[in-house]
This record gives sequence, C-alpha cells and structure tokens, in this order.
Amino acid sequence: MKSKYRKGVFIVVYARNKKNNFEYLILKRHLHWSGWEFPKGGVKKEKLIESVKRELREETHVSPLSIKNFHVSGKYKYGGPVDGRDGEIGQTYEGLYAVEAKKCKIKFDTLEHNGYRWLNFNEAVKILTWKNQKDSIKLVNEWLMFRKFRTNITTSGTFIFSGKNKKQNEELVSLFKGKENIIMHTVASGSPFCVIDKIDVSKKDIKECAVICAKNSQDWRNNKSDVDVNIFNGKKIYKMKIMPIGTFGVKSPKKIIIKAKEIKSLKK
Repeated sequence: MKSKYRKGVFIVVYARNKKNNFEYLILKRHLHWSGWEFPKGGVKKEKLIESVKRELREETHVSPLSIKNFHVSGKYKYGGPVDGRDGEIGQTYEGLYAVEAKKCKIKFDTLEHNGYRWLNFNEAVKILTWKNQKDSIKLVNEWLMFRKFRTNITTSGTFIFSGKNKKQNEELVSLFKGKENIIMHTVASGSPFCVIDKIDVSKKDIKECAVICAKNSQDWRNNKSDVDVNIFNGKKIYKMKIMPIGTFGVKSPKKIIIKAKEIKSLKK
C-alpha cells in the first residue's frame, strides 16, 4: 500500500517594523506537537493561492499585501499517528509562499496555537522547530535582501541573482567580488552578470544559471543562436579605475556553450 501524504502549503509572513526592517510572524504550536512554526496548512479542492489565503484567514486573520510563490516543494513525515488524519504518514508542501503584511496584533486560531511573535530573521531561524521551515525562511530572507535584482530559483532551490542594468551589474558584482560564488557573463558584451547565491553548487545549478545568463543577453536577442558564456568566481574578478560602470576584468574564465534549444526551453 502506497504511503499517504496530506497536501499542504508553507507560508512565510513578513512585515516591516518602525525601523523599516523585516520581521517574520512565528506561531507557537500546541496541537499535536509543541514548538514554533510559521503558518501552514492543508490544501482543499482549490487553487494553491486560494489555500494560502484561506489558511492565513483561519490561522492569523492576516490580510496579504502581496504573495509570491517560490515554486519550492517537499515533504516530511509526522512523528507518529495524528488524530483526524487516518492513514496519513506525513505532509507535502506543494509550494512555499512569501506573504507581505502589515505588522499587527494576530488573532490566531487557539485550537492549533497559543501564542505568536514577530521576530527578525536571526531570531526566527533560531526559534523555529523544524529544519525544513528554517531552510524555507532563509530562502525568503535571501530574496528580500536581493529582490531589487532579477531573481531566479534553480530546480534545487538555489537563488540566482542578475543585474538589470549597468548600475546593478556594478553593485551586484561588487557584493561578491573576492568571494567563491560562481559568477557568469556572456563572452560577448551586453549581458547581465549572474551570481549563484551558494558556494557548494551542482553541475545542474551551474548549467541552469548559464542558460539564464544566455537568455537575458544581447547576443541571444540579436542572433537567436548558441551563446558562449564565461564562468568564473568572485576571486577572479578585478576592477580598474578606467573601467566604466558595470564593467569588470576576469582572470582565466572557463567557457560553456549554451545551445539555442536550451534557451528556448527555459520557462519565463
């Protein structure tokens, strides 16, 4: 008999405090287990976005200002049998959603929770009970810190940041100059610098980043053919005073050829 998982969603709620810093809503759980979590819940016969809105109403009465789907999924097992969930051994999360809200007093569902706190990122990561929720809130926090840049997420859940213009290229590369993060730029001029926001990356992450770099390049827009992409890390970058904004020198980059069919197959 196939193991049965309950379908669910993860919801990271954030707000700005009076100092314009981000804080996260964390709920104190007492039903089925005791600890701290962010809002989450089951999916009914509805679209996932409607599940998010419904769970927010039921658990917090929060009105979302904006909702972002990170297209990240996973599953976990329960610690044991759960009342009212016969035959289910765990729960999936069909999507990780970041919800912007106004910081306010929370009217939480007393059946499931008996308290809440608005916490900064470090406090939230420390207090959350489960690793998959710690990882989820880290992903949202990274996005919030870098969302002025173009952002993509690889199939493994790793962020890729890209500059939208020369000024952003300058700012982004300067943040990672001297570090071991992998950075990419097309061999031809006129592409964003793309940075993988993780040191230990897979070959698949590298390939996905290269395709993103190629798709957003002038080379692709002009020729619609294979694109050559340079790959290097932040330690190989240098900047001379005579170099214009958004321009950097690179020592001994490696080159990868991205086929036109790979670029065409990339989802927007």
